[in-house]
Amino acid sequence: MSFKLRLPIALGLLLGGAAVVAPPVEPHASASLVVALDLPTMVERADLVAVVDVVSVSAAWDDKHERILTTAELSVVESWKGPMAPASHVTIVQPGGQVGDIQMTVFGMSQFTRGERALVFLRGTPSDASVVGMAQGKRMVRRDAATGRWMVHAPNRQGATFVRAPGSSSARPTVLETPLRGLDELRTEVRGLVGKSAR
Repeated sequence: MSFKLRLPIALGLLLGGAAVVAPPVEPHASASLVVALDLPTMVERADLVAVVDVVSVSAAWDDKHERILTTAELSVVESWKGPMAPASHVTIVQPGGQVGDIQMTVFGMSQFTRGERALVFLRGTPSDASVVGMAQGKRMVRRDAATGRWMVHAPNRQGATFVRAPGSSSARPTVLETPLRGLDELRTEVRGLVGKSAR
């Protein structure tokens, strides 16, 4: 028999993006409230924007045996922002995962799978990074079978309810963008935003 621990999260993403754990509105609440961010904001908040390959994913209890943490090891394929060179490694540790028969789910958190390629928006250091905007900060990258082009998928919206921040601009949040975008096109846009912020 497996035991599932589900944690609804209310995420303010205010003053640096701290997460706040809130009591569920109903016994079976299964979504987190996440402030939707547009691409310029995602780029601005990230220390590293890169295309990565997921090398490994593992879950374990924390030192106090109170919660399960998942560690994802990423290998950089392309760096669009930040000092990471190709083949550099990045480590992400985030709440949630499964150990034995016990699963802890944090709704709205980005999910990583060994062997997949993704575009990530990260803050922190390569040895201790976190994803910007929860699920918004990780997008799957796949090669289109018909054209051979690398395509970037929209963020996974499962388990999250995205809301606009009060007073936000009219720019479209990343979760509302076209489901597929060409990798080349998005690379040009992100690097342009990085160049503007560096001036």
